[in-house]
Amino acid sequence: MLVIVVVPAAAFDGAGGLPSIGGISASRLPQDTLIYDRKGSLLADIGEGGNHRIVVPLSRISPLLTRATIAIEDRSFYHNPGIDIGGILRAAVTDFTDRRIVEGGSTITQQLVKQLFIGPRPPDTFQRKLREAMLALAMTAHDSKSEILDLYMNTIYYGDQAYGAEAAAETYFDTSARDLTLSQAAMLAGLPQAPTANSPVLHPRQAKRRQREVLQAMVSQRNITPEQSSAAATAPLSIFPQQNMEQAPHFVDFVEQVMRQSLQLDPAAGKGYRVYTSLDLGLQQKAEAAVRQQVARAGSYYGFHDGSLVSLDPRSGEVLALVGGADYAQPGGQMDMALLPRQPGSAFKLFTYTAAIEQRVVNMVTPILDAPLAFPSGGGPDGRQPYVPHNYDRRFHGMVPAELALGNSLNIPALKVELKTGISQVVEEARSMGVTSLTQPAGSYGMSLTLGGYPVSVLDMATGAATLADLGVRHRPAAVLRVTDAAGRPLYTYEVQSNAAQVVSPPTAFIMGAMLSDDRNRCLEFGCGGALTLPGRQVAAKTGTTENFRDNWTVGYTPTLATAVWVGNPDNQTMAHYSTGIVGAAPIWHMFMLEALQGTPKRWFQPPAGLDRLGADYFLPGTERLPSITGQAGARLRR
Repeated sequence: MLVIVVVPAAAFDGAGGLPSIGGISASRLPQDTLIYDRKGSLLADIGEGGNHRIVVPLSRISPLLTRATIAIEDRSFYHNPGIDIGGILRAAVTDFTDRRIVEGGSTITQQLVKQLFIGPRPPDTFQRKLREAMLALAMTAHDSKSEILDLYMNTIYYGDQAYGAEAAAETYFDTSARDLTLSQAAMLAGLPQAPTANSPVLHPRQAKRRQREVLQAMVSQRNITPEQSSAAATAPLSIFPQQNMEQAPHFVDFVEQVMRQSLQLDPAAGKGYRVYTSLDLGLQQKAEAAVRQQVARAGSYYGFHDGSLVSLDPRSGEVLALVGGADYAQPGGQMDMALLPRQPGSAFKLFTYTAAIEQRVVNMVTPILDAPLAFPSGGGPDGRQPYVPHNYDRRFHGMVPAELALGNSLNIPALKVELKTGISQVVEEARSMGVTSLTQPAGSYGMSLTLGGYPVSVLDMATGAATLADLGVRHRPAAVLRVTDAAGRPLYTYEVQSNAAQVVSPPTAFIMGAMLSDDRNRCLEFGCGGALTLPGRQVAAKTGTTENFRDNWTVGYTPTLATAVWVGNPDNQTMAHYSTGIVGAAPIWHMFMLEALQGTPKRWFQPPAGLDRLGADYFLPGTERLPSITGQAGARLRR
């Protein structure tokens, strides 16, 4: 039957110019950035302004939801021209007789054009209703019903800042739109009419009433049987109030930083980026648990309240775990201690001895005199008083080989090695191995460098350890492996080889690993078989403690995993009871490494070409007979 609606010509003029319907698709809607771990587990959903939309094709939305939506919102959807003729007639008659607008009769297509072109709270005028109807007619003439439904299901507002079916399914039920049950689908289909009033979070009783209305509409449309309706109405539903907390939050913050600064992509721009990261969520959870347990178990006694851990795959630089603090939700917990430089204490000696071996200043067994040492200046508050360094145990040990001096973290031998190598050489070695925190000119650093007197981040220390673990090949930390747009088109792909640089010779790296993995080298100060060892597995490790007990560290690696751990207090409060790396950070490192490596092969390095061997000791060719380091080194400083 043909129905003709007669209205004054001025009403059409009042509708104004209509926007173009062409070129509109769900893929162009603003939508969230989704950040995944390396295995596809969702870490974070970042929406513009806190809103959430994840566009999915109609084929990935449960038919139960689309049928429920059509049944309750527009049962003639597949047959009408985009408008409800009866509703338009009622609105027109009422407007011209009673001077008021009747809203009833909005079709799915009208609701869609209202969202796209008019706005969620338009004025109640006849001109607006006419404009809406004209747009709906134009859209129906231009697009198929399937295309309109696809766009509607990704556009419509479901409350709790969720736009579209996929975001709504995740927000309320922690599931996907394709996996919705009949009970869940009926609940969601009832929301667009009044998202707040029908909210299952805010008004659960009204939500259930609305769900029953939807189910009854589906029965009337013969989408389901009365028995199915009854079962769905009584089925228990678990509703999840909206939560913005993400998994691995410090890592997610780091990824967002990488996107903005390195990839020039804004994660909050509504472009629908899909970000596939290096993180292994299973390892991340083990790392978080290790940090939390140690802070809870020993933090009160030793006076530390926070901890951080970074673990890398040394073969690629991929960040497998990053814990920026013990509790992201606590006040100040958003501060990322994995990226904030802290004094590394004796853990920095990794770089000193690497530089010294590379420069052929020492070998594994070079004798170094551990005896009282005084520098004419450089100590005291004014920098003019004599500087008299000491070892942690306040004792002197006479002539000790380099490997024991390193393993037992003796300070005086380390200072002598640093000064003979040259402070600038040590700075440059650290930088080449991945330390980005030392930004001043190399000549501006003093002798306290080797004792960890200058702040370095946990991420930097993990990178340095990873460089040794890949026999001198440095990979800058890689948190993002791949980025696509919402349609799956690639925008960025991480290339391991382009991020690889041989910065330490393989023989030098092997010698460092030999010294750091021999537990006998540290028995003097730390005891044998402690937290720096892993049962049945060769592993390199080094602790660090600042002189004022504000920071303590453990850094270590195998050929497949490099991990750095820090504990302390973000406000620089001094720790208690002589809290050192061996009692603070080492238990975290040990617990994490033990679990992370469980079930993996027990591997160590094969000696690379370019090494000489005498007994159990390895040497760079020509360094077997290096002179001992004995005298007062303070008179001449090599910068």
